[in-house]
Amino acid sequence: MTLAGGAALASGTAVHAEEEPPPQADELVEVGSNGRCSFGAPWGGKFLCKSYVWYKLPNKHNQVFVIGLNNHVYSRWSSPGGGMSAWTELPNKEGRCYHPGQRSMDMAWANKWNFAVTCLAKDKSRWYNERYASGKWSGWRTSKY
Repeated sequence: MTLAGGAALASGTAVHAEEEPPPQADELVEVGSNGRCSFGAPWGGKFLCKSYVWYKLPNKHNQVFVIGLNNHVYSRWSSPGGGMSAWTELPNKEGRCYHPGQRSMDMAWANKWNFAVTCLAKDKSRWYNERYASGKWSGWRTSKY
């Protein structure tokens, strides 16, 4: 699987990682060259450098979102048992994300299990994909509502 990236975020409402590093910062260090990066173990993956965002879930585990090398968004989360999920592509493959390092991946807002991941389209318009408390996703759209 190949991935691509965006900016980093902390838990709660849109607070950027530059203000508060993730709890497992040593695992979320981008390593790579030519615009392609990966994380240290156990996160791994391949994605566009400078294009990831993370969120601390209500169960105190982390979820990371990246832009894959195919410009689709992927996610991986730590599990309650200490393991890691597989990298999973967000539903609705119409959404493609670009412009690493320009808040290409971000979060519009977060409220426990309900939050919205955003990314920049090729024309730099902002796209939203909302995760509902049920675990389902809204699919990419140009408006939050």
